[in-house]
Amino acid sequence: MNRTKLLELITEKWPIKVLSLSAAILISVFYRMSTLETRFFTAPIQIESSEILVPADVFASSVRVSLRGEADGIHQILEEDIEAYIDLGRYTAEGSYRVPVQIRKKGSALGIEPLGISILPAEIQVTLEQKIMRNIPVFPELSGTVAEGYELTYQSLIPGSVVIEGPRSVLDSRIVFNTETINLDRRYDDFTVMVNIINNNPLITIQGSRMLEFRGFINRIAREEQSVRSTGVAREVPVPERQIITEEANEDNNVEIQQGTSADLQNPQPQDLEDSLNEAETGADE
Repeated sequence: MNRTKLLELITEKWPIKVLSLSAAILISVFYRMSTLETRFFTAPIQIESSEILVPADVFASSVRVSLRGEADGIHQILEEDIEAYIDLGRYTAEGSYRVPVQIRKKGSALGIEPLGISILPAEIQVTLEQKIMRNIPVFPELSGTVAEGYELTYQSLIPGSVVIEGPRSVLDSRIVFNTETINLDRRYDDFTVMVNIINNNPLITIQGSRMLEFRGFINRIAREEQSVRSTGVAREVPVPERQIITEEANEDNNVEIQQGTSADLQNPQPQDLEDSLNEAETGADE
């Protein structure tokens, strides 16, 4: 068979042959698609921020990921090997932007074919502001009561402050951090515990460790002081006779002070009263 006859054979009824080939390809594609499965899961959005700008408002923290492929392939992919992220590095000015959500494959997601990946939402609205830093004090959150007859006399946090970073508008407002609750119930000895800082604002990042050392110093209350606290009545303390003092308020609400023995104050003599008045006047002149 020469080339001419071969060419005539190939081109004979070529429209029908093309249509048949196309139909076969479509049937193969549809069959393969019918054997593919879809898997869904939720992935957190990671932020690749610039050194200048950070998000200034709360936005969607996750996206819905759809994997399309052969059953054996898509079900062996670990969720953490599909990363969703937004890249803020290309933005240099404060403002509001629609930022595309991107996908990064790694680990078990590499080398899987066929594999189709789609995400919802594909874009998110983000407001960006200048990133600033502040040094913020931390206060302990105490609860409960120490053992009866004891008191918390001193407390400290080490360190007593932390460095935070975040958007300008957020850090310009008044910010106070507290620790997680520290229970004092029935404690009677000095103690040291490690406590975590409570940060409920997702826009604020605490630099370094969020763990602080709390030290509490507890002492026994003196019996005399404990008696006063329980009864509300102060214990009578003996006073030397020469130190007995009486106070009387005159019409102008000035206090006049007289000193002497208890006998002298109970039965004052005229000369004693004159001497007391002279001493008071002398003291006032001085």
